[in-house]
Amino acid sequence: MTSKERIRAALQRKPTDRVPSTMQCVDSIWEKLREHFHVNSNDEVQDILEIDTRILDMPPYIGPKIEPYKNKNGDMVYTNNMGCEYINKWNGVEYNSHIITKPYSIIKTWEDFESFDGWINPDNYDYNAVTDFVKKHSDKAIRIGWPGPYQVFTLLYDAEEFYINMIEEPELIKAMLNRYCDSCYEIYERMYEAANGQVDFIHLCDDYGTQRSTLFSPAMWDEFFAANTKRFVAQAHRHNCFYMQHSCGAIRPIIPNLIRCGIDAIEPIQKVTGLEVDGLKTDFGEQLCFQGGIDTQDILPFGTPEDVYEETTRVIHALYGSGKSGYILCGSQDFEGDVPVENILALYEARKQFGGF
Repeated sequence: MTSKERIRAALQRKPTDRVPSTMQCVDSIWEKLREHFHVNSNDEVQDILEIDTRILDMPPYIGPKIEPYKNKNGDMVYTNNMGCEYINKWNGVEYNSHIITKPYSIIKTWEDFESFDGWINPDNYDYNAVTDFVKKHSDKAIRIGWPGPYQVFTLLYDAEEFYINMIEEPELIKAMLNRYCDSCYEIYERMYEAANGQVDFIHLCDDYGTQRSTLFSPAMWDEFFAANTKRFVAQAHRHNCFYMQHSCGAIRPIIPNLIRCGIDAIEPIQKVTGLEVDGLKTDFGEQLCFQGGIDTQDILPFGTPEDVYEETTRVIHALYGSGKSGYILCGSQDFEGDVPVENILALYEARKQFGGF
C-alpha cells in the first residue's frame, strides 16, 4: 500500500498492511528531531519515521499585514491573519501566543453584525501553494483544515460573551457562527479545487470538551453546531475527501451527534473519562476511524521510552486490533516541547510489532 492508500483505507475502516501514522509537533520538537537525525527538513524526519501524511492546515496568508507595535507594558503586539492581536509569552520551554484582542467582540447588536466588515477574507490566501503542496507530496495522504464551526470562532469572539449569548442572544450567535463558517467554507472550497482531487481528509478543530465533560449538552450542540458540521462534511464528501473531527476533552456524550452529521473519524482521543480506547472501539468502531490516543499529558512527557512503548502497544491493540483497521497512530495532541525525543521514537517503534515493516 502507498501512504495515501493506507490512510484512506483506515478512514474507511478497511484493513491496512501496517499501522498508519501521522505526526504533529510544535516547532521546538521539529528542531530537536532534525538535530537527532542530522537532517535539514521536517519532511526528512517524517520520511525516516515512515509518516503517512503531509499536513497543510491553511494556505499561506498573502493579505494585508499589520506591523507589530509595543504596548504600554513593553510587550511586542502582533496581529495574526484572522485579525487577533497577540503577544508571545515564554513558558519555560518555548513561546506561546496569548490573544489580547478579538476582532468579532465589537459585535454587540444586530446592527453591529450587519455593519461588520472584518470577517475572514478568502481572497487573502495563496491557493497556488495548495497545488504545489499536493504535487510535492503526491505519494502521501494530504490533510487540510483548521477552523471549524466553533473553536477558532472563540479566538475571534470573547468566549464568556459567547456562552452568555448562547442563552441571551441565540439567534445573533447563530448568525455570527454561520457568517464565520461561510468564510471558512469558501477557503476550503478553493483549497479542494486547487488540490485537484488530491486532498484525502479535512481536519476541523473544535474543542467541545473539558477534562471531565462536554461544554454543551447534546441538544445544545445540535442547536448551535450540527448544521455547519453537516455542511463541512457534505463539502468534503463531495470532493471525495474524508472528514475528521478534532475535539479535545471528554466528548463521548456528543459522539452520536457527530456520527449523525456524517463524520468519518475523531481525534485526538485524550486519556479522559468516557474515551477509554476499548470502549470506543466496541461502541463506535463500526462507524468511526480513530486517530491519536497516546497520552501527551503524562506518559509522553514524563514516562520512560519503555512506558511509551507499552502504552502505544496497548492503544494499537485496542483501536487497530486483529482487524487491522480503523486507526491512525499519533499522540493525543501535538508533541509539545516537554516530550523527549526518545519517547517519540519509542511511540513509532512500537507499531513495528504489528507487521508490514
